[in-house]
Amino acid sequence: MTIQQLRDVYINNRSTYCSTDTILKYTDDLDLFFRFLESHYRVDPAVSSFDALTGSVYMDFILELRTRKIKNSSIRSYCRSVKAFLHWTYENNFSPDYLKGVKLPKDDAVAELPLFVEDVVKIDALFDRGTEQGLRNYCIFHLLLDCGLRRQEVCHLQVHHMDPERNILHIVNSKENKSRFVLVPDFLISALQEYDQRTGITSGYMLRQLRDSECPLTSNTVKMIFQDLKISTGIDRLHAHLLRHTFAISYLIGGGNLEFLRVFLGHYDYAATKTYVAMAAQMKLLGAPVYQLDPIFFQRGY
Repeated sequence: MTIQQLRDVYINNRSTYCSTDTILKYTDDLDLFFRFLESHYRVDPAVSSFDALTGSVYMDFILELRTRKIKNSSIRSYCRSVKAFLHWTYENNFSPDYLKGVKLPKDDAVAELPLFVEDVVKIDALFDRGTEQGLRNYCIFHLLLDCGLRRQEVCHLQVHHMDPERNILHIVNSKENKSRFVLVPDFLISALQEYDQRTGITSGYMLRQLRDSECPLTSNTVKMIFQDLKISTGIDRLHAHLLRHTFAISYLIGGGNLEFLRVFLGHYDYAATKTYVAMAAQMKLLGAPVYQLDPIFFQRGY
């Protein structure tokens, strides 16, 4: 099989359980890798097999990326997709082990401060909850901040996913096709119910586009909302995923344990969850006014 045929099989297999955004990420990163093969190895993935490549191809790809003016964190992001693909081809006996002994450059990502109380007050003041748009955007913002949801999870929410009497929100078929339950505070339930009443939504997608109420909210719409909020507030570090970071850090500061946080965030293991521990400890040590989560997250026992 050619390299491109193997890529197509790999992507097709992943499509059975990965989200659309994840598949798009794999596809884009592998396209970058294929362009590298064409320019540096003079290998056309559409007609060539892995026999046409040397054993150092993965290392050479990393070295090529390092010649560009991009951060190590970006290189690591590109290479994770390629690494997963090459690991799959090796495990299925389609290629030699290109990954053996190759290390990625150290992560140089700069830790981001969470949102503080004054930041959230400033942002909330921008939502005119007397309008459909303002109320919808308020709900989006606080689903990300107070429930720790991912952007695409907010877009995929359906009316029947919420159990208001038990303060439970069911997140269905999220990243890697996993589902979970999260807590939702009373104030946010009230806001969501008010939005449903105002728009007449009784079933289907919970949050909709403004111009076409039949169309669900899109990830790109959420991205544009945060671009506007960033400009209006002057909070340069503001983006949708920062709210999920804030949720995690605030939960740990408030006394939440790591296992509960892993479940709330939908992480597969502790590797990703542990990244929040150091920042939470620093913020608590400094007494920083990090946004505080609803007390519902800290009820213990029966």
